[in-house]
Amino acid sequence: MPISPLMSLSNKDTDYTQPIKLYDDVHHQIYWVGIYTGGEEIECNSYLIVNGGEGFLLEPGGYDRFSPILDKVNQVSSAEAITHLFFSHQDPDVCASLPSWLEFNPNLNVVVSHLWVRFLPHYMAYNVNYMPMRDDGLVIDLHQEGEIQCLAAPYLHSPGSMVVFDSASGFLFTGDIGASLYRDAKPRLVIDDWNAHVVAMKGFHQRYMSSNQAVTGFLEKLKDLEIKAILPQHGAIFRGEEIERYIDWIGHLPVGVDYLYAAER
Repeated sequence: MPISPLMSLSNKDTDYTQPIKLYDDVHHQIYWVGIYTGGEEIECNSYLIVNGGEGFLLEPGGYDRFSPILDKVNQVSSAEAITHLFFSHQDPDVCASLPSWLEFNPNLNVVVSHLWVRFLPHYMAYNVNYMPMRDDGLVIDLHQEGEIQCLAAPYLHSPGSMVVFDSASGFLFTGDIGASLYRDAKPRLVIDDWNAHVVAMKGFHQRYMSSNQAVTGFLEKLKDLEIKAILPQHGAIFRGEEIERYIDWIGHLPVGVDYLYAAER
């Protein structure tokens, strides 16, 4: 019987120095393996899916994240078991650790939008096993059950943004979509105050999500998915009714060019 420890997590009893189990089934587990540095850079969430002993690492992070994330992965699985790295877009807070991962294992499969296959070599001089996601998406079958669906989310915020849906858990990993930045910079893995969370999301979404048309197109892709949680790259995770509240909120929020240039119409 699968269980989702994520649903009972609170920010008060969370130890961010350790890997945090978010989903647990006999052959399928998901962990938060991110790092909170307390520095000035934007904090990032990294996630590990383990299916039948095979590892899938999402949002590996910046160059300084490689060693601590490697340590966390080895606490719950084996870094040698990782076969795929997923990058939601091309920014350094997502991708700058790629050279270190390829030095560790040159045979890793790198899953990223096809737009960035010619950009990522600027990070390193390795030959890379790319699995480019086209605009019609990409599906990776899991060994035990289910599949990983990669969906294009263009211009949210990157022209080559990708979200990842794990059908076994119902977890949707959304990159910068759903990101939150709290002014007090305290770590929050889950939402504990919806109104405060809206404030923490609003500025980022209005600046970084490109247009309401892009948002509408993305939300249309979600209609047939049974989403149990939304896990962004920055900030707190959405659970339960927070999922629909977020979808409704972002569906009505003026963003990007529709917000920034509204006064000029």
